[in-house]
Amino acid sequence: MNISFYVDAHVHCFEIDISELKKYFDEGFRIVCVSDDTSSSYETIRLADENPFIKPCIGVHPWLIDSTNTSLFFEMLNEKIDLVKCIGEVGLDKKFKPDTFHKQIVFFEEILKFAKEYDLVLNIHAAGAWREVYESLIRMDINRAYIHWYTGPMNLMYEITGAGYYIGLNPAWIIQEKHRSIVENAPINRVLTESDAPYKYRDLELNPSLVKNTVNYIAKTRGMTLVEVVETISRNYRSLFEN
Repeated sequence: MNISFYVDAHVHCFEIDISELKKYFDEGFRIVCVSDDTSSSYETIRLADENPFIKPCIGVHPWLIDSTNTSLFFEMLNEKIDLVKCIGEVGLDKKFKPDTFHKQIVFFEEILKFAKEYDLVLNIHAAGAWREVYESLIRMDINRAYIHWYTGPMNLMYEITGAGYYIGLNPAWIIQEKHRSIVENAPINRVLTESDAPYKYRDLELNPSLVKNTVNYIAKTRGMTLVEVVETISRNYRSLFEN
């Protein structure tokens, strides 16, 4: 029998005390830890090595592309390939970092080639570049990708999920109307819950405990039970990260 659990598919674990992460694991969570650059990627790997409940992703955040030696990152990626099955946080950002967009594209395309070769999961940031990210995934014939905190167009959401990719539902729906619409309408078999902890969005301190709010809201708006929602998202997680 498959075990069900809460899922937080996007946490910057290197910024959080490990005792906090263990608390969520004890409460029945699966935690996917993303990284921002080479040094935080090493830290994420260390945390996962010491805490098997953590699913590690290593990457270079598009906000940091200008301050990161990407050659050194790829050296590390090749060195640690047997330990890591997920690359993230990576992606494109035209909304907050349009000045480095060309550099972001160059790095992202190299990452996609690597992910395709090794069949790795991608944990993706795509603010303001939803269409560009999606078309890159299709062009590179990427098999497994998760676009976190999706706030792009509704019609594109259906293209993304229809292609077999997953999108992230963030507790920001509480105050972010455009994301609330995504939570209410996204195909339930193509979503994962997340927090993006410890990010602060407006006055909302994002943390894994808020995932339960999202699960409750999904159940309420979809006419599902809490158990059905948790089971479905657990199944989505296993399909993406454990197959």
